[in-house]
Amino acid sequence: MEITSVTGAVLAGGKGERVSGQDKGLLLFRDEPMAVHVVRALQPIVDRMLINANRHMAEYQEMGYELYSDTESVYDKGPLAGLYSCLAVSKSSHLMVSPCDTPLITSQQFQSLLEAAKASPDKIHYLQDDKDRHPLHAIMPVASSLFALDVFMSQQDKLAVMAFYESFGCQSVRVDSGDTLKNFNTWADLKAFE
Repeated sequence: MEITSVTGAVLAGGKGERVSGQDKGLLLFRDEPMAVHVVRALQPIVDRMLINANRHMAEYQEMGYELYSDTESVYDKGPLAGLYSCLAVSKSSHLMVSPCDTPLITSQQFQSLLEAAKASPDKIHYLQDDKDRHPLHAIMPVASSLFALDVFMSQQDKLAVMAFYESFGCQSVRVDSGDTLKNFNTWADLKAFE
């Protein structure tokens, strides 16, 4: 297997429970929606760009990227639903994903994922820094991941992203991140980095 093309996807399908139910991808950070910051970092690395969202479709449509909601069969299964739905519409050899609530991420970090995947294209690769693992910053082979995720979700009650990765075969990609991988989960997070 080799990497012939990469689809990039920003995962913006969450419920925003820690920000009063607001759509985190649309929350403004430095005068732009958080999802736009993530797209800007991801776009130079990928061949095709899409956004996965389940609400406020008109607002996301205005950003000008392909837009897909979670597939009905997996709807409401958390982040794995977003991964599955993006894999299902990817027409590339690999999918690179990022959550919408990490607006400080850089293109260099996505490039690190791509380089790791070139060396071992049949595995899932995700970012890890000195603080934590960041499984939703990842690159994966589309066909084999989609098949494996379909099986995994039909057989598992606990739908954890890392559990799926470990069952599939994965490697972490170590990066020095500072605050660039910080998830902006609360109003306080947004205010602290204005």
